Amino acid sequence: MQGSAGASSSVSGRSSPQNLSINENDPFFRKVVNIPSSRKVKVVVVEEHDIALRHIYRTIGSKRLPSKGIKLLHIDAHPDLCIPNISPSVIVDEPYGMLSDLSIENWIFPAVFSKFVDHILWLHPPWSKQITNRRTTDYVIGRRKLTDELAVNIPEPYFYNEGIYAHRCDMESEVPFTFTVCTIHGASTLCNVCSDVTMNLLNEAFVLDVDLDAFSTMDPFLSFYSPGQFALIDKLFTAPRVPPLRLPDRGSRPPPLDSTCSTLEVFESASLAAKVVSDAHRQRLSTLLQCMESLTTSGTVDLSITPSLEKLDVYDIEALTSLLLSLPTETFSPSTYNHIQTAHALATSAIQEMGVVSASEEQLQLSLGNTSPHQDNNSEPPKVKLQRVDTSRDFFDWTSDSRSETVDNDLELMKHFHDLWKSLADRENYPLPHHISSAEEQAELIGGLESLLNRMHNPSLITIARSSLDGYTPTNQVSSIQMQFFEALRRIYGVELLTVALDYDGAAKDVQALRSMGFEISEIRGEVFRFSSSSVNTGSLLLSHCEASGDYRSESDTRDIS
Repeated sequence: MQGSAGASSSVSGRSSPQNLSINENDPFFRKVVNIPSSRKVKVVVVEEHDIALRHIYRTIGSKRLPSKGIKLLHIDAHPDLCIPNISPSVIVDEPYGMLSDLSIENWIFPAVFSKFVDHILWLHPPWSKQITNRRTTDYVIGRRKLTDELAVNIPEPYFYNEGIYAHRCDMESEVPFTFTVCTIHGASTLCNVCSDVTMNLLNEAFVLDVDLDAFSTMDPFLSFYSPGQFALIDKLFTAPRVPPLRLPDRGSRPPPLDSTCSTLEVFESASLAAKVVSDAHRQRLSTLLQCMESLTTSGTVDLSITPSLEKLDVYDIEALTSLLLSLPTETFSPSTYNHIQTAHALATSAIQEMGVVSASEEQLQLSLGNTSPHQDNNSEPPKVKLQRVDTSRDFFDWTSDSRSETVDNDLELMKHFHDLWKSLADRENYPLPHHISSAEEQAELIGGLESLLNRMHNPSLITIARSSLDGYTPTNQVSSIQMQFFEALRRIYGVELLTVALDYDGAAKDVQALRSMGFEISEIRGEVFRFSSSSVNTGSLLLSHCEASGDYRSESDTRDIS
């Protein structure tokens, strides 16, 4: 009865609550929670996304991330899953030294091949469709047996258009990894892939990596190239279409209505189809590069009347030279421009005479020489390369009146445009995402991401890329999006748990706003620090350069990850 009476009094007590005495000095009720700096989660804000890998490696070196088995939760409008043209041995043996050769589109896979990251989870906005959504799937990255280049076995256009796909039969030194792709959606929706994300990150060390262009995205090349230039790029650099899937022959009898092919059978069929396309496209890209280089060096181009993988036909030469001639006149040296103009004139003439050319002729050779000055064209090309193409790295001064007089510079330019146009091709089917979102759309996406993160444990590191200088995040929206995302971080984790490092040019102007929100600012940097290839040193080079420059506070627990 006493128990019953006690229960009754506790219920009736709701209408006349007792005065409770709370000691606000008790640690449980303190408004300010003192968390040791070693237990706080670091939030690093950078401008260019590839700089995030430097901070990931630095965190591995300080033992705040494990040296293997890291999960990368990559929130971005772009996959950033190209592969850099770096020797696999350099990627593994010189993890810091190769950082200066990375770019915004290819910084993730080096960490996978080095076995630091073993699971990539790409969450993208609804308007980004470069890779098909999938639940968690196993793949491998490895060396090509013939060329020693890195490749992956994901049979998707994103990879074979770039020439980085390979069938497993053509690979060695394989490193397995898992890959998950899903769309960021509203907070009220819970899909199977979201469940995959939360389950795969359960009790695992993960990096929360966010690009602000995930909330509003621009395609900077829309203002760089005309429709006519894009048409020429598509004609020359688009990969062949994948042949239809050939599923296993089950005999003459029709299969039962409820029968399906296994996932393994479908994947192997798709892999073989992608191998056919990838091998042909890689040969085509190699031929295009050889032709572009020959316009710079030898002054001759072998030209086939009928198209083949080894030779370009007259229509290809005419299209390629037209595209090169559409660039500003100061792009190449005068001698290279003369070569391009001569090749264009001879290819055009050959096309006009095709009706009288003997069908038995297999090829004709164009000997290039000096001609009249090139006709000026004011079309402005982008400044740099690759898919999510890096538009921020200034290889050349387009406004300069000086012209390159060296073959080496012209060769570098040809390789640059080859890589760029390869990544921009086939925009009708696989365009770079472009969607300048409204404030309501941004809030909805951030809310959806916040809902997902609230179901997970704390990340080991948070990296944020602004991507405004390269033209992918609208410059008039980047500050607002950044502050909205920090508001979300404050709601999810609380300011006591986080310490913020601002590693981008002009960061000082954002310090006051973040501090007013309650964030601790531990590192500020006025200029983006870069490594020169001449200063590369094995071991803990990244930390030593940071300490020597005074751009970072020293961290006594930082170690070499190599």
